[in-house]
Amino acid sequence: MQVTATRFRIPGVTVTAAGLKWERILRTPALLVVEILSPEDTMPRVRQRVDDDLSFGTEHVWVVDPELRKAYLCTKTGMEEPADGVLALAGTEIRVVLSELFAELDRA
Repeated sequence: MQVTATRFRIPGVTVTAAGLKWERILRTPALLVVEILSPEDTMPRVRQRVDDDLSFGTEHVWVVDPELRKAYLCTKTGMEEPADGVLALAGTEIRVVLSELFAELDRA
């Protein structure tokens, strides 16, 4: 994704709206970006990526931390864990039950 004139990002997962024309470099905001943390990630680096995604116009940004078995819904004002343990996009069938996701990681 080209988030600014000189900044490019490659999120862990990118979901675009249906019917969006395919581009090698995405220059249209995504519907959803999922940032998957690695052990080397720091909170300032993660926050910068989230801010880049949101400033670009991405509607929804989720951060998944496989090591801590946590996930966060992100906005310009903060990051919070979903109270019900589910990441979901209203109006779509996109839904991730975190206990199931992390159980799959434990089996791997």
